[in-house]
Amino acid sequence: MRSVAAGFAALALTSAAASACQCYNFSRAEIVQRADIVFEGTVAVVTEVRGLLQATIDVSRIEKGPPVTSLTLLTPGSTAACGVPFRVTQRVIVAAMRDGRVWRTDNCMSLALRPAPFVPNR
Repeated sequence: MRSVAAGFAALALTSAAASACQCYNFSRAEIVQRADIVFEGTVAVVTEVRGLLQATIDVSRIEKGPPVTSLTLLTPGSTAACGVPFRVTQRVIVAAMRDGRVWRTDNCMSLALRPAPFVPNR
């Protein structure tokens, strides 16, 4: 399984080096199988850390992986490098991989992004 993870990472790095995100056309089932965690939640905080985006997501449902209520993960800092453009209040479904003590994801693994909820003016 780790060799598959290394392949995912190599693919992302290759895409980043080319300055255009290109992903192999993995099915949702293949992405879930390769991921260490798959969950749905709401983006609470997004910050930039050394050229990477760090997103903290309040987890509402876990499809695969350890039980957590909140998760902080890293993604490349630009969409050209396959980064996921997380936005605060955005509802997301994310597949991520554990890299030591850090969770990582990218556009090749993200399963679905939903727009921020509509809140009418009162």
